[in-house]
Amino acid sequence: MAVSCKRQIQALWCNEQESNAWVWLSGAGWRKLDDRNRDACTNLLEIASLAKNRNADVMVREELRGDTWFITEMYDFSLGGTFAAQEISFSVSECIFGWTAAFLQQGTHITARIQLNPDADVSASLLQEVQDRWKRGIEDKWSYRFSCCQRPGCTSPCALTFEIQWTSDRPHLGVRVQKGGGRSNLGLWHTDDSGDVASHEFGHLLGNVDEYAEPSVCPNRNPVNTGTVMDDNTEVVLRLCSPLCTRISGDTTPA
Repeated sequence: MAVSCKRQIQALWCNEQESNAWVWLSGAGWRKLDDRNRDACTNLLEIASLAKNRNADVMVREELRGDTWFITEMYDFSLGGTFAAQEISFSVSECIFGWTAAFLQQGTHITARIQLNPDADVSASLLQEVQDRWKRGIEDKWSYRFSCCQRPGCTSPCALTFEIQWTSDRPHLGVRVQKGGGRSNLGLWHTDDSGDVASHEFGHLLGNVDEYAEPSVCPNRNPVNTGTVMDDNTEVVLRLCSPLCTRISGDTTPA
């Protein structure tokens, strides 16, 4: 279960099957409305329709069942909608490396605009395939892991959610895309890279540094061997997300 804030209902879909209704949730895509009983689905669809007509912000409680996200609650059009969008940009230096962290933060929703610049031998179909792989990998890795808990009280923590937009319009990051494999970095990705690798590089765009041992280049790096996305491309942990909650005066809690 996770609460997702500052969302909008952008499209509706249903058919003649009982309790088979879906909504397009901004920054997330298609979500199925709770289908465990007819009334739940009908009530949620009524609220979703009203929110769409009003172009209103909603908070939703989501639940992952198998491979499908379900909306189980939808409520409070105002809570979570009080944060203005902020373009965030700051310099990061670690060891011999330096780069600019950049993203758009609106409350607990983080958007990164990334421009992919493929080499000539990267076909349009291959580029589309890696875009889908990397977007899914990054968003699934980082979203719904932790929530920002507004002080005081912390009655309705909102999950941190992340969205990747591939665009040439005011990109936060430009990335060369090279065909095949190789060692990638923030500005160079390879078409063989998994979603996990892309998630690691995305962590740099948020301002996080590497956490793997590299004694020949950074002998004093600390911490290392942490078993996190910034070490071995695996887990997103609380301290990697805490600055995002701190920026909106919130504590970070598990989602």
